[in-house]
Amino acid sequence: MTVAHPQPASGTKRPVSAGTASSHAIRLGQAAKDEAKYLAGSVSKLSMLDFWAGFGLIFIGITTGFFAMPVGTVVVMVLVLYNLTKPAKVEHPNNGLFFTVLLLAISWALFETLAFNSFPVEYAVRRAVRMAVVVLLALQIAQKKIDIRSLLFGVAFGLLFNFIGFYAGVAPDNYAGTLTGWLNDKNQAGLYYAMFGFLFVAMVQKTKHRVVAIAITSGMLWLTGSRTSLAAYAFAILWLYFSHRLNLFGKAVLGYLFYLGVNYLEDNFARAGAFADRLGSDLLRQRIDEEMYRMIDVVPWYGGGLGTAQVPLKDRYFYFHNSYMTLVQEAGWAYMVVVVGLMVVATFFWKQARTQRIVIAEAAMVIVLIASQRLGEVILTVPWAIVVGLALLYLNPDDKLDASDSGHAEITPADLEKNDQPKSSQGEDETVVVVPEVVTEDVSATAAPVADRSSSGPSYSFDIASIRQHARKS
Repeated sequence: MTVAHPQPASGTKRPVSAGTASSHAIRLGQAAKDEAKYLAGSVSKLSMLDFWAGFGLIFIGITTGFFAMPVGTVVVMVLVLYNLTKPAKVEHPNNGLFFTVLLLAISWALFETLAFNSFPVEYAVRRAVRMAVVVLLALQIAQKKIDIRSLLFGVAFGLLFNFIGFYAGVAPDNYAGTLTGWLNDKNQAGLYYAMFGFLFVAMVQKTKHRVVAIAITSGMLWLTGSRTSLAAYAFAILWLYFSHRLNLFGKAVLGYLFYLGVNYLEDNFARAGAFADRLGSDLLRQRIDEEMYRMIDVVPWYGGGLGTAQVPLKDRYFYFHNSYMTLVQEAGWAYMVVVVGLMVVATFFWKQARTQRIVIAEAAMVIVLIASQRLGEVILTVPWAIVVGLALLYLNPDDKLDASDSGHAEITPADLEKNDQPKSSQGEDETVVVVPEVVTEDVSATAAPVADRSSSGPSYSFDIASIRQHARKS
């Protein structure tokens, strides 16, 4: 007997949900497999020594018994000593000029400290050694003895580890819940998360990876509560977006506008929104600034000596909250002009041997210049050395740089025409026009929230010029 099976009516579609779900699962699985291969390939290209050295930098706030130096400084010292015997992979004529002048300036600072100022020899020598190690770090990055990409990825991993350790209760908490961890200082944590968060985002190749990196790094930076670092990070992103359209004069104007913008934000929105409870710390900072300018006004032309940039208040000593004035106090105005002038010239003025100028180091130097206005330990530190080394590395031709760096250059009309053409088989030009994509996602996420200041309570202005005038009258 033949059994008749019901057939679907004409035009009736069969269920396809199972097939669609299976297709989606296959695509997701393939995408995950591709991502895993990409990440594995990226990791395999890293120098593990430089990666773990970068990771060790997060312990810069933990002091060791070895010569009373922080763990991060010891890590840098070991790294540069190891690389002293390695040949330079790239060399630029300007390297010799830059580091000769800089080391002479540091030698002068040490000499005047020991010859003209009554200061403990051991402390002065230790300070000079730390600065010399930082300078050697910059030189070895410029010579490509240290793989900058591996170092930056190591620092990024370390900062993520610091974040997890802090909220897991393993890392130190010395600022009432503000993210510090092994960095051990709120402003230092802000500088590290701003600087290395920005550089990590700039070095990541894929746009979707950058979006994730921006979200993570800007979120962690916000948790440090460092207003100066938040502003510096935001202005660095703006520099990355706008500076490639400008010539040198235009960049100078943009830099001046940034300077005015930072001062305006500080004078009018220093305690807006989430920062409304900072009155006490701002008043303390104002007193430190007043005492700092009193010291600067009477310091000899040759400076007060290395390590003297400290203000006595309430039976305690506080470091200057201005890196420029720290240099002046330690070795005089000429010393400050030489050091700052060298780093600005190397980053913004020296010509890169390429048709498209890479602006990553310029944007990172914007962070250094802005942070130096309100933080005392920025110039001649590890973050400073990495930025200077990167700027000098970019003076070399394209073929002597990592392929990962080629996608972060200024955009020219030729690049836009190239971008409309089919991709090359190697995919080397895939990321030529990427800077606007990074910036448009990040500007609103990283800038400190701006709100109207409360009308209640006293109004304080922290304009540097008025503080200095008040200090001189007192």
